[in-house]
Amino acid sequence: MAAPLPSPEFDRTRYERPNDAWVCGQACDGKPCRAGPTPGGACRAAPECQPILDKGPGEEKGRWRCTRPKEHGGPCPDGPAPDGCCGCPVVRCAPQRSLRNIRGRFTLAVVTLTIAFLLLAIGGSWRWRFITPRSVSQPHQGEAFARLARDRLAAVNDCGACHEAANTGISGWTQTALDANPGMLSAHQFQQVAAGVIPMTTMDSESCAVCHDRHELHQPNVVQAHSCSVCHTEHRGSKMPAPADLQCAQCHADSAVMKASSKRGRDIPSEQFDPPLPAGLVAFHTPRPPGGRTNLFTGFWQGHPDFGVRTPGLKDPDTLRFNHALHLGDTVRLDGKSLTCAACHVPDSTGAYMARIRYNQQCARCHDLQFDPVHPELKLPHGDVAAVRAKLRGLPVLYTELRATELAAAGRPPRRDELDTFAQQNLARMRQTFGSGESLEKLVLFTADPRQRQPGISAERRAHYAGCAYCHEVILDRERLATITHPVIPDRWLLKGRFDHRKHSQQNCESCHAVRASQTSADINLPSQVSCAVCHRPGGGAPAGCSTCHTDHLLRGN
Repeated sequence: MAAPLPSPEFDRTRYERPNDAWVCGQACDGKPCRAGPTPGGACRAAPECQPILDKGPGEEKGRWRCTRPKEHGGPCPDGPAPDGCCGCPVVRCAPQRSLRNIRGRFTLAVVTLTIAFLLLAIGGSWRWRFITPRSVSQPHQGEAFARLARDRLAAVNDCGACHEAANTGISGWTQTALDANPGMLSAHQFQQVAAGVIPMTTMDSESCAVCHDRHELHQPNVVQAHSCSVCHTEHRGSKMPAPADLQCAQCHADSAVMKASSKRGRDIPSEQFDPPLPAGLVAFHTPRPPGGRTNLFTGFWQGHPDFGVRTPGLKDPDTLRFNHALHLGDTVRLDGKSLTCAACHVPDSTGAYMARIRYNQQCARCHDLQFDPVHPELKLPHGDVAAVRAKLRGLPVLYTELRATELAAAGRPPRRDELDTFAQQNLARMRQTFGSGESLEKLVLFTADPRQRQPGISAERRAHYAGCAYCHEVILDRERLATITHPVIPDRWLLKGRFDHRKHSQQNCESCHAVRASQTSADINLPSQVSCAVCHRPGGGAPAGCSTCHTDHLLRGN
């Protein structure tokens, strides 16, 4: 299509050219010439007008008339020269570069210098220090990470350990940028990035997942797997920032996402949701709800479901018999004082969790395995039925050794006849009290309550004796031998979140664990989510962010 013709009144000589590279040298005085400089910056000084020769009828010479336009001062007073030349010649000037030209040249210089500097910087030996925005977090540096990078990624401990294209040079970087997802020209994908939706990238699958081999996904029922960088931002210093609540809410507050995750989770075996635990730790696994743990919530204090261990009807299946109410009441006393929680529950070496309850450290102070009230120093072994049976069947030897020790302490050499007499007297006394040796063995293994009347045990002896069945489940096998069910006391209860007793040391135990009314070991005496949210909420005095308890994908328990 042809360009439109200029207006008849258009005067090219009066056209101000703002995009020209040069301006008239007299423009600073407000008197620029109409012609302006040439594109190369040369002055085009010329007369201010082109005089016109006016001839009247019958005249031969005529008269020259000035044609300078009104906006440039109108006709000059002296008029043209007799030869028809303009009487006001334009003075030549030194044209100056326009502001646009100066800006362009400056920009070009800056771009050129920048490119040159970048080429020198990224091409030199210190390229990594130049291109790295900030130091990486502590787990991604040091000797341990160097070994992982070498063994799993076949890379040295530099940027190439995680960024595969780092060692490919500028050409490889350019190609990687062009192949990036989202790409440089994918505007709709960048809109998704702004909303926090970044799909898994090559780096996630070929770098992150190689070391974090069970953390490719947040949970097995995640429908849309996001890039690791959505929640975990690297190069922010030695400590990687914890994910913000807003990042968690992008999924956990979205009903469509949670509905899709619930549907997907129905076809996944429940054990795939169990987090890995360090070897030797015993965990209490709660049944997974039919729809999975896909409740909608925006914060711990806003819609967060109760803990799985508090599912109605859920009981501790451990067979060990224990009564919190009895031990915390006035019936049981230690050194003349009532028991407290700290009498049995002590922190482990880290202080974050409670150490396992062990017979020798906690129970033996009250539940001493004495079987002879006359000689309380004689005790049965704990935890081994065969050892208990062997000790009971070797009573003659036990009494002989006991008497020999007493005589040696008194400085008297033991005589054989004296040792035998001592052993026979005590064996006769034991038979009179408990019956035969077989009866004593049955009482030791199967007595459940010493306060109840036991066949063959006199009333004055009955209260001094408690058998294995008082605390343990004892089963009679086919050979008529006792088998004691080994107690299983969990080390971890809240597998999906962490807990640190050290940060709750100012709290009274019973303010969270309502154990004073618990009369059976089947009770799960853990605090509820509601009781925790009293403090863990805005204004409650304790942190309430998701990362306070949830610090990993498949958490390693509390």
